[in-house]
Amino acid sequence: MRIIRTDAAPTHTGPVPQAVEAGGWIHVSALFGAHPDDHAIPEDATAEAEQLFDNLEAILAAAGATLTDVVRVGIVMRALQRDRPAFNQVWARRFGDHRPARSAIESTDFGRAGEHARFMVEVAAYRG
Repeated sequence: MRIIRTDAAPTHTGPVPQAVEAGGWIHVSALFGAHPDDHAIPEDATAEAEQLFDNLEAILAAAGATLTDVVRVGIVMRALQRDRPAFNQVWARRFGDHRPARSAIESTDFGRAGEHARFMVEVAAYRG
């Protein structure tokens, strides 16, 4: 197992890696749309989703992967009905014709790290 780390995306507090790679699989830990420098969450849902994808692409790049290697995305949204349209718009543009499996649930408990976030994702990518 190889730990993936980059300064181009926010880091977690405690012993949580940004991602791990094992056997060609890359698993990205819970990821928010926070800015990597100051961990600020954009106030606009679209801007937050864009930052989240910027962070995801940075982590994948550090692992030698791209969005086209993404196989599955689990999404947690603070308010599905309110924020899904903004997230879906960014999703469609960033993934293009690539269609990874996806699930989405609603929760208001993002923990302290995502206290002000609208979105959190966990991602599995394959570079086998």
